[in-house]
Amino acid sequence: MSRRLLPPLFVLLQFVCPLVFFTDLTRNPYITQIVLLQMGLCAAAALWAADVLRGGDSSLPRTPLDLPVAAWLGVCALTWAIGYWGHAAFFRESMRAEGSRSLYFSVVNCALPFFLAALSADGIADEPPPPGRWVAFCLVWGGLWLFFLQLKTPTGPFAPLWDHVWDVYGGLLWVGGCAALLWLARGGSVHDIWQTALAAGFLGAAYGVLQYFNIEIIWSKTLNPYGGRSVSTFGNPNFMSSYLVVLLPLALVYYLKAKTRLQRAVYAVVLLSYEAALLCSLTRSSWIGAAVATALPFLSPELRRLARQDPEFTGFLATAGVLMALFWPQSLISGQYSSSVIGRLSEAMQIVRPESKDSFYSPWHQRLLIWTCAWQMGAESPLFGKGWGHFELFYPFYQGNLLDHLDFFRNMRTHANNSHNEILEAWSQTGLLGVGVLLWTWAVFFKSLWSAGRAGAAATPPPKPKAAPASQEPVWLYACGAGAAGMLADNLLNVSLHFAVPAFVFWWQVGVAMGALARGQGWRRTLAGPLARAAAAAVVLAGAWGAWQGVRMWQREAHYFIGFKHVRNGRMPQAIDELDRAYRWHPREVNSNYELGNAYARSDQPEKAVWAYREALNANAGYDEIYFNLATILSSRLGLQEEARKNFLISWAINPLSNDLYVNFSSFLLRDSAKNIDPAIELLERAAHFFPENVHYRNNLGYLYSLKREHAKAEQVYAELLRLQPGFGMAEQNLRTSLKQSGHKPPAVLERLDDLRRLEAAILRRDYGPQTLELSRRVADAFPKDTRARFYRGNLELVHGDAGKAAEDLSFVAQREPRNVPALVNLGQALKRLGRSAEARGAFQAALSADPNNAVAASELRAPAAAAP
Repeated sequence: MSRRLLPPLFVLLQFVCPLVFFTDLTRNPYITQIVLLQMGLCAAAALWAADVLRGGDSSLPRTPLDLPVAAWLGVCALTWAIGYWGHAAFFRESMRAEGSRSLYFSVVNCALPFFLAALSADGIADEPPPPGRWVAFCLVWGGLWLFFLQLKTPTGPFAPLWDHVWDVYGGLLWVGGCAALLWLARGGSVHDIWQTALAAGFLGAAYGVLQYFNIEIIWSKTLNPYGGRSVSTFGNPNFMSSYLVVLLPLALVYYLKAKTRLQRAVYAVVLLSYEAALLCSLTRSSWIGAAVATALPFLSPELRRLARQDPEFTGFLATAGVLMALFWPQSLISGQYSSSVIGRLSEAMQIVRPESKDSFYSPWHQRLLIWTCAWQMGAESPLFGKGWGHFELFYPFYQGNLLDHLDFFRNMRTHANNSHNEILEAWSQTGLLGVGVLLWTWAVFFKSLWSAGRAGAAATPPPKPKAAPASQEPVWLYACGAGAAGMLADNLLNVSLHFAVPAFVFWWQVGVAMGALARGQGWRRTLAGPLARAAAAAVVLAGAWGAWQGVRMWQREAHYFIGFKHVRNGRMPQAIDELDRAYRWHPREVNSNYELGNAYARSDQPEKAVWAYREALNANAGYDEIYFNLATILSSRLGLQEEARKNFLISWAINPLSNDLYVNFSSFLLRDSAKNIDPAIELLERAAHFFPENVHYRNNLGYLYSLKREHAKAEQVYAELLRLQPGFGMAEQNLRTSLKQSGHKPPAVLERLDDLRRLEAAILRRDYGPQTLELSRRVADAFPKDTRARFYRGNLELVHGDAGKAAEDLSFVAQREPRNVPALVNLGQALKRLGRSAEARGAFQAALSADPNNAVAASELRAPAAAAP
């Protein structure tokens, strides 16, 4: 009996999990689909095992990938264990947390879909059922969601949890939709499950296209987290696009196998909707994957023959697809960045033709940063890598080192969950051992399909006159293989294989292909007797445990988000209560524990804040802000100076670009400058390097050099500081003091400072003559970043009739000091003389905005209006 529940469960997983999400339930709105998917897969495994316990059939298909998949799971466990014992004990708690999360994903989200799909891949009918009923379902059910915003029940951000879960209209749509879905797919065949997936893909694609054109039917606000790229129901454009890449060849084969032009039209709409959503995602790696996935099926003679059956309609479809790709418009979602298909392709040319040697193209060069770190991880232990599940944990430390030493990467700092390349993913965490198993796995997969295809082609009898040949080619398995190939190509630049829904559909298709292939060759494996019952009981228990982990994760995320909202609204007692509940449901989640630490810190409970921050590190020890907050509280509130120092150092190692870190850590070290002089100098040298315009870093660095009697270095620092900010009197005083002690020759900057004072004296006595102009030029050349020097020169250039040079200097001042009214007024005058009326008017308007009583700006703004006809 329990085995009969598997096909309906598979149907629900294929439909509900890609589409369901909540707008105000969890911080990641799509966490529910992940939890439901993983719980459903665990339940499916437990149902199968329960049937075996009751005496049901325990036979399993013997697929070509059984050994490679088992070997991969073994490599994951082995490398995790080697990494665990090979690292400092400090990291082991977070290695357990991260490793168990990754191993859970590998088993539940990858291995289980593979084996369950292989188990269900029995008797794939060569001729699929007609799609008409699915068309009606998608039109009716999808159309009803157009009214959701008008009919949903409003809830406040702090409403009870159940109110965020249940909406009457939305809930009824889901209940009714699932009931209709189960009736439509009541046969439980492979085609029923596939057509369910195609329907879910179509609905998700249609929603993504609507989002791209700024038509939102679910959220009460416009979503634009990715610069105009659609996220649909997936939360990330890369996940939507990869999901569709896997389904594209399946829809293509359905199109080619359709018996009537009307049926072809249905699948043509599906194909075009998938293409449209792929274009809306603006995910170039998925475009490559889609090209691979749609090209590979045409290696089949049978599919090429089917494509020639209706050349007129197929030509129309191909033309429509090409025109869509060439002329797809830019997103209508407004934002700081928004691109188009052609724009995304032309952007990529910056990789091979950069504007300058220092220019960078962030999507590419950020990947180079991630790949470099991934390579270094694997190179440390070439055979076993860093350990499976440890990439996200250790990546920040490798990145920090590169950021500190290579200024080119300074603007590309990121938090990488994965390596953005499947080969480097395996190399970094499992070394040569894992890369070998990875290549072996996919070599076996594609070789098996190739062999089956050749055997099928050889078995196809020659066609009779005026009759189509009875092909034996496994065209449905080609669809599975092409989708897998597209996903693998996509993931040479993407990470979607490591996220729930795309990984699920990928492994499902792989499992169907291998399961059907195994049956076709008559390979079976049967467990019997006590061994079968023991194994089944273990699977039932493991499935129950896995499902319970999903419950815990969902409860944690729900309470975390409520607590997060309380923190943002300053409601600390309520925040602590909710975040503590989240911790008790699942204690190993870094964001929840970190937010709990913040709530305790803001509630003046430093000891509890320290505990929560340490629990956050036990979940994931790779976040610099946790160490920073921990160090700040330990030093300023609890007096644990040595422990604070250690945490500051780790925060610095992870993020050498943090200005807050340099401020707090340097202040900490300077409390006892004699004791901490060398580490303080090292810190401030890097601070001055990354933040050259911060006068305090350079001034304190010069002071420390003076303490060490390194006067030449101190004087150089003070001189550089004065070139940046000649008005910083303390630096000048310190420089002159050091020169008296060292007897060194005064640097030229002091002479230029004297020139600056002479210039100000001349201006004060209204001496605007040629000598004063020349003096201002000399001063501005010596202090090119000083607004005062540039302001003086700009005004004098204007007095002497050079409006162009005046505008250049005064624009610099206005950009740095947007409320400097004299600079704005004089800039307007210079621009007016240059004939740049619109820009001049803008400068006068800015001046009047800063000072509504400024008569000159008001007069200039009235003048054009008075002169207008």
